[in-house]
Amino acid sequence: MVSTQRDRLKQFIHRDLSVNAHKQLLIAKHKVYRESINLFHTLVYTSLATTESNWIAKARQQFSSATELEWQRSLLALELHRLTPLVSYSLERHGLADALPKPYLFEMQESYRQTRMNNAVLLLMLNRILQAMRERNLHPIIWKGIALADSFYPDPGTRPMGDMDFAISPDEMDEATAVFKSLGLLPQSDAETSEAMYFANQIGIICDVHHRVRLFEGKESMNLTTNLKPQHLKTNSLPVLEPNAMIVHLIVHMDGHRNETGPIIVWILDLAFVLRKWGALLELEQLAKLMPTKEHFVSLFRTIRFLEHEFNEKPPECLAEVIKSFEPFTLEEILRQRRLALWGLPRFRGWLRLSASKLGFQLRHSRPELYLSDLFLWFSDALKNQCIGLKSKQIDLSSYFL
Repeated sequence: MVSTQRDRLKQFIHRDLSVNAHKQLLIAKHKVYRESINLFHTLVYTSLATTESNWIAKARQQFSSATELEWQRSLLALELHRLTPLVSYSLERHGLADALPKPYLFEMQESYRQTRMNNAVLLLMLNRILQAMRERNLHPIIWKGIALADSFYPDPGTRPMGDMDFAISPDEMDEATAVFKSLGLLPQSDAETSEAMYFANQIGIICDVHHRVRLFEGKESMNLTTNLKPQHLKTNSLPVLEPNAMIVHLIVHMDGHRNETGPIIVWILDLAFVLRKWGALLELEQLAKLMPTKEHFVSLFRTIRFLEHEFNEKPPECLAEVIKSFEPFTLEEILRQRRLALWGLPRFRGWLRLSASKLGFQLRHSRPELYLSDLFLWFSDALKNQCIGLKSKQIDLSSYFL
C-alpha cells in the first residue's frame, strides 16, 4: 500500500516536472520569436532612419545581444522580403556593419554586391533600349523596379529586380519589337498574354512589355506620365508614371499579388521611397479618379499607417487626415502572411503541402518555418480584413477634397 502511494507520488512529481519543462520550453520559444521580430524590425529601420547617435547606440546593443538563432531567423525574413541588399547598404551607411557577426555580414554584403552588379547590367541595357527607341521616335514608359532603383532608392544596388517593366502604346508595339530584337532581346511566345509581351536574351535579361494597361484605360487624357532626371543612366530623362498614377499602380500591383505571394516588405518600401520623394505632389482627388476600387484605397491607407507606426514615416499631407481612421497593418501580421502564402495557405493545396511535410515527404521547394501562431491567427487576420473591407464600402473621400 505504501509502495503504491509512493509510486503515484513519483508519477505525479514527474508529470508536474514535465508540464513545467514544456511550459518553460514554450516560453523560451516565444522569447526567441519575439526577439527575432524585434531584430528584424531594427534591421529594416536602418533603411529608413536618419543617422542619429541614440538610435545607433541602441542598435549596437541589440546586435551584440542577439543570439545565433535570432540572427538566422531575421536574415531569412530579410531574404523572404527581398530586403537583404538594402539593409546591407544601410548598415554600412550608418556605420553599423562592424556590429554584425562576421558570417552574416559577409552574406549580406555579397547579396548587395550581386544585386548592384545585376542592376548595373540592366541599367546598361535600359540605356541602349531608350536610345534606340528615341531614334525611332517611340515613347515607352518605365515601370516599377528599374525606375525605383535608379531614381528613388538610395543606391542602385539596393532594389532587387527580376526584369524590366515597360508600357508601350499598341500602335508602337511593332517598332518596339524590332528594337528589342535588334538588341538581342527575343520574344518569348510561351509567356505572351493578351496584354503583354516578354523579351529575353541569352544572359537572362527579361523585359516585360505591356501594350495594354487596363488599370488606366479611358484615363489617358489625365496626363499620367512625367519625366525624371535619372541618377544612374546616360539618358537625360526617364519617362515614368506621374506621382498619383505611380502610387495607384504600386498599390494595385501589390494587392493583385497578395493571395499568391503574401505582402512583401520591399514593395511596401517602394511606396515609402516614392512618398518621400513625391508625397507633397499627391492629390487625393486625382488618386480617387485613378484608384479602381475603395479596397485598394484601404490597402494604401493601412500601408501608410504601417510605415508611420512602425518606422516613423510621415504621411503625405493630403492623406494625413483621412488615414487616421484606418488600422495599420502590423509587422507581425505581414511576416505571418508572407510565410503562409509561400506554403499556399490557407488554400486546400497549402494544407496538403504542409501535411505532407509533417509526414516526412520531401517537398520540391524549401519553405519557411511556420509557427503554431501562424496557423491559429490566419483566421483572425482574415476576419479582421473582412471587417475592414466592409468598412471600406462606406468611405466618402469627397469631404477631403480641396
